[in-house]
Amino acid sequence: MLYDVIVAGAGPAGSTTARECAARGLSVLLLEKAAFPRDKPCGGGVSMRAARLLPFDLTPVVERTAYGVRFSLRQSRGFVRSSSVPLTFITQRAALDTFLADQAVRAGTILRQRTPVRAVESRGTHVVVHAGHETFEGRTLVAADGANGPTARLAGVPIMRRLGIAYETNVRPAGLGAQWQTMIGLDLGSPPGGYGWMFPRGDHVNIGVGGWLHTAASLRPLLDRLIRFYGFDPSTMWGVRGYHLPMRRSEAPLVWGNVLLTGDAAGLLDPLTGEGIHAAICSGRAAAAHLAGYLDGAAPDLQGYARELAAELLPDLHVAARLHATIDRTPGAFFAGLRLVPPAWGLICRILRGDQTYIGVVRRVPGLLAARRYLRSSRGRMARPATTSHSPR
Repeated sequence: MLYDVIVAGAGPAGSTTARECAARGLSVLLLEKAAFPRDKPCGGGVSMRAARLLPFDLTPVVERTAYGVRFSLRQSRGFVRSSSVPLTFITQRAALDTFLADQAVRAGTILRQRTPVRAVESRGTHVVVHAGHETFEGRTLVAADGANGPTARLAGVPIMRRLGIAYETNVRPAGLGAQWQTMIGLDLGSPPGGYGWMFPRGDHVNIGVGGWLHTAASLRPLLDRLIRFYGFDPSTMWGVRGYHLPMRRSEAPLVWGNVLLTGDAAGLLDPLTGEGIHAAICSGRAAAAHLAGYLDGAAPDLQGYARELAAELLPDLHVAARLHATIDRTPGAFFAGLRLVPPAWGLICRILRGDQTYIGVVRRVPGLLAARRYLRSSRGRMARPATTSHSPR
């Protein structure tokens, strides 16, 4: 059988692409190397802006709903900011990804589990995908198999991205204090290029740290310290694992002939938060629309997908990267701003809910990026007070 679309990877990007394509009447094959329910390293936070992109309710797989954040700086005493409306759903990727794949199947997608992609051949008008012990043919191919997925590389697509790294673990406490029932924890200031987090789930908590790739050696001891800071015993942790955080370079292709890249496979990660589910769903929706237009002859190629992301998504990720660079240089100043300037928290809430973009924030507060230019010219004159006025631990 010649499928209209073959999608490799059944995470949020792949399942969204498959579901949206099937809903448009296309024949879709969704390949997944593992079997559901399968786990995925991830904190499990789904922002409201991501959830709002879906045409169905995520309640069946939501374990907690976060209305606020307990902020700290380098495992020091912090403060709480809360909202009257939900900001983030806390789920487990095993449940979330299974649920999203089920929605794709309900729309008409054919799902093949335990079928890892082994080779890809381009035949001009179609692609041949060798996966598992079988061979499939499709008019188009979508690489949605994550940061370490082989599909794009096997299809001959140049891989151009920067990598961060994260370590996470789980702890099952004897009891979770009332202060954590509707809160998540964010610890700013370490490691370089990242932060630590604590996400309460149904019967355990997920704790992790992430930063630039060169910080890898420091993350495990930092993770132990963060667990103690949140009041847990590191000896009780389980499921310790590390994973890459892919960030697309500006010249990296999103389209390669009749192959599209979506989600983490395309490096569409939020550089500021390290979160990829929003961009995964967003790119999956866009991919499906342009695949449908190309396959019914309305478009001569798939470049409209790249143009749409360049207009709608990539500019916001670019601004997020610039904001990340500013905050990374002065985490203490950012921490103080959140504590002392109430509108700052309001802007964060609006971003998490999808009511505001990073570009919109910079337009409202142009000094955010001006601060980065000042830092470069002054070689850190603003950074020094921030790092000396707070104890690392």
